[in-house]
Amino acid sequence: MKSRVLRVFIVLLAVGVLVAASLPALGLFLVVADPLQRSDAVFVLEGHTPARELEAAALYHGRWAPLIVLARARDPLPEITRRLAGEPRPHERALRVLRHRGVPAAAIVVLDRGSENTAQELGVDFAFARERGFRRVILVTSPSHTRRVSVIWSWRYADRIPAMVRPTSFETFAAERWWRSRHGLETAAHELFGMANFLLGSPLTTFDRE
Repeated sequence: MKSRVLRVFIVLLAVGVLVAASLPALGLFLVVADPLQRSDAVFVLEGHTPARELEAAALYHGRWAPLIVLARARDPLPEITRRLAGEPRPHERALRVLRHRGVPAAAIVVLDRGSENTAQELGVDFAFARERGFRRVILVTSPSHTRRVSVIWSWRYADRIPAMVRPTSFETFAAERWWRSRHGLETAAHELFGMANFLLGSPLTTFDRE
């Protein structure tokens, strides 16, 4: 009996050590930072304003690309809610950040076609890039979101238009200790679930259809 308990304890200890050792690696896996190359445009993934837009503005001023493209994602709030509060739409806030950072209006494009999730948004971005004849683009998003963006673009579009995924430096993600906070756990779980949902063919929709 004692030997069985000892074996179980050793197995559990080994599993615990393995899990503890893999946690930092999992966090680091989520973050992609491709080497930059001169590109035709910077595409800003919608969300987390102003962090992503600030990075895009810095890339523009660094002459990495002459154009910044903003998404028009589905607004999570009803139109009446924004009107009553006098709140700008997400893409309007993003545009305001870029203009405040000195990006000229002629260097900004706001896409007309909306999207509900990352996969749809990248599809809209790719369609615009192909229509404009772009040969290379930069995709700016949050650090924890970069792996999912990289997986989707590599899976569907990279063979036609190469893209460099760029994490914004104006937002932090504790990749080596993400499990120590509720925010880190929620962020990592969201990204891992999002990747799994995409790889399984997106069986779950972003919004309830009813």
